[in-house]
Amino acid sequence: MHPAHTPDPEAKVSLPKRIGWGFGGLADNYIMNTVGTLVAPVYNIGLGMDPVGLGIALFIPRFIDALADPVMGNISDNTRSRWGRRRPYIVIGAILCAILLPLLWMPPVKTASGMFWFFTVMSLIYSLAYTVFVVPYTALGYEMTTDYDERTRVLAWRMYIGLIGSMTLPWLYKLCLLPLFDGNAVVGAPWVCVGVGLLIVGSGILPAIVGRESAGAQDQNKIHLGSALACTMKNKAFLMLLATYLLIICGIFTGLSLGLYVNIYLVCKGSKDFAATITGYSGTLQALTSYLSLPLIAAVSTRWGKRHAMITGLCFGAVGTASLWFTLTPEAPYLQLGSLFVAALGMQGCWLMVSSMVADICDEDELFTGLRREGVYSAVVSFVLKLGLALSALTGGLVLKFSGYDATLAEQAGHVADGVLFKMKFLYVGLQCATMVVAAVLFLFYPVSRARSEQTRKTLDERARQAN
Repeated sequence: MHPAHTPDPEAKVSLPKRIGWGFGGLADNYIMNTVGTLVAPVYNIGLGMDPVGLGIALFIPRFIDALADPVMGNISDNTRSRWGRRRPYIVIGAILCAILLPLLWMPPVKTASGMFWFFTVMSLIYSLAYTVFVVPYTALGYEMTTDYDERTRVLAWRMYIGLIGSMTLPWLYKLCLLPLFDGNAVVGAPWVCVGVGLLIVGSGILPAIVGRESAGAQDQNKIHLGSALACTMKNKAFLMLLATYLLIICGIFTGLSLGLYVNIYLVCKGSKDFAATITGYSGTLQALTSYLSLPLIAAVSTRWGKRHAMITGLCFGAVGTASLWFTLTPEAPYLQLGSLFVAALGMQGCWLMVSSMVADICDEDELFTGLRREGVYSAVVSFVLKLGLALSALTGGLVLKFSGYDATLAEQAGHVADGVLFKMKFLYVGLQCATMVVAAVLFLFYPVSRARSEQTRKTLDERARQAN
């Protein structure tokens, strides 16, 4: 057990700066998750695109974009400008994403091949613009403080404010079905995303205005991409964190890809509008619950360390998700909200712990390399996130196909066979639960403790004093 401590005054970050940087989390949430929220309702359900083809169309740009993340991180680390290493890219990326988002839902040709290539190419351009924004933005957060617990407090604001997006994202499908758009998500999606784009610009540029970069970082030597990646991938703790993070993303998001279908055809008996309403309430509840998750998991971290906090969050997530097997029922459509409350109580804190752990690892990197390279570390984490999302987009289409679901038959019949519904439900619940349990076991062996991290920081501070 470790009592809370007061950070060094120089490591303290003021509340306005925390909030200003945190607003980038809202832009991040909208940029990354709007596509995932609307792609199935628009391209699969609305336009009849094959789920496997759609999965491939999601996978290709995300995979290629993921490869660009380390390049962007190295560019950011090596940038020397009057505005700093991160700020110019944050502004440019946010504006580009806001412009491109509405265009994703406007395929000029409605044939299977036409939609496939349009969505693939547009998604690639959009994803690259996202990289320009998110890699420097994340790196800026890592370098705003050097204190073990203050890092968690600062990085939490990305989620506190980003959760506003999580409360509204589940309602985007409902907005696309408004009578204004004749109840047609294909018509509504571009217009809804114009509004989302305005929110992205407003919240995305604020971190560039208030963010605090590492003092003297622009004076350090530049490092080539190959050397930067080689040094980064020698860190065993980082590699372990990445592998477990990838597992969590792939397992959870592959399972989650079936959630809308389970609600439409099992819980809501074929009613898309009712399912959209339940999805909206579910997302809002999970976002609100996440405001409890963040201080809860942060408190566990302060008392027992980040490893134990991560395991605690995963256990909450596994228990809540497992209970969905009993609460996903047409007799009580809203009963699932109880399960989602328990799951959300843990999982949002897990994402916070990953970010805070990476910030600690950046200190260990400086101990051995003498350089502050938050950009590359941010990029590699972003690479793993996007790789995981790309793989889950592909596997999500495959498991949907494996379940026996056929969009054309479902639309014609208005329902799905009982055997297909059982498979959907089993995969939806089982994939997520298994992933969380395995990840919790793996984190038992995560090596960077509070004591190790604080000793690293003490050594770095002493080295800096001797250099001056």
